[in-house]
Amino acid sequence: MSPKGINIKSNQSLYDAILFDLEGTLVDFQWNLKDAEKEIRAELSGVGIDIEQYGPNPDYAKLFNTTRDITKDWNPKIARQLFNRLDLIYDTYDRDALSRWQPYPDTKEALKILSQKGHRMGIVSNCGTIAVSCVLKKFNLSSYFELILSRNDVVCIKPDPSGLIKAAEHLSLPFHKILFVGDSLNDIIPANKIDMPSCFLLGGESRVTCENHHHATFEISRLLDLTLP
Repeated sequence: MSPKGINIKSNQSLYDAILFDLEGTLVDFQWNLKDAEKEIRAELSGVGIDIEQYGPNPDYAKLFNTTRDITKDWNPKIARQLFNRLDLIYDTYDRDALSRWQPYPDTKEALKILSQKGHRMGIVSNCGTIAVSCVLKKFNLSSYFELILSRNDVVCIKPDPSGLIKAAEHLSLPFHKILFVGDSLNDIIPANKIDMPSCFLLGGESRVTCENHHHATFEISRLLDLTLP
C-alpha cells in the first residue's frame, strides 16, 4: 500500500465498500478536546492511576485504550465502575458536540452518489451510540449505511483497529476491498495496521491537532472527490 502517488479518481472501483469516520468526516469537528481530556485525566487520577503511564500528552483515545490495558487485571466490578464514569464524561462531550454538529455541504450528495454507484457503506466512530444515532437521524443520513459501529460497540477505540476489523467481518469483505475515510491520524493508523486502504479528508480534527496525514493511501479536500470517475 503506497502512501503517495495514487489518484483516487482512477481507483474508486477497487472498493466494494466505504467506511467513514463520523465527526470531522461526515459532520464538522466540534468535540472539545482540551476540556474533555483534562476531565478524563482528573477522573483517572482520582482513582489512583498514575497518568505518567499514558506517556506525554495522551489524547482522548489513548486515555481510553490505555485504561483498558491498565485495568485488565482489576476486579471486574471495579473496572466496570470506572468505565461507567468515563463513559459519562465521553457522552457529555458527545452531547455538547451534537448540539453544534452540521454535515459538510457535500455530505448528503456524496453519499447519494456513492450509494447509486453500488458502494456498501458504514460508519466506524469513536463517538458513542446515542450521539451517532441522533446526528444521523437529525440530518436524514441513516439510510445510507449498512452498519454503524460506535465507541460502545468495541473494547478499544481507534487507533485500535478493532472497529474496522469488526466492520469487515460484518461486510464479509477482505480488507483490501474496503476504503476507510477519516480526518485524523486516529483514523489512518488503524487502517494501516490491517492494510486497509485509507483516505484522509483534509480539515476536521486534524485542523485542531495539526496532525501529519501523509501515511494515508489517498488525500481529498471534500467528500465529493470520492465520487469522481
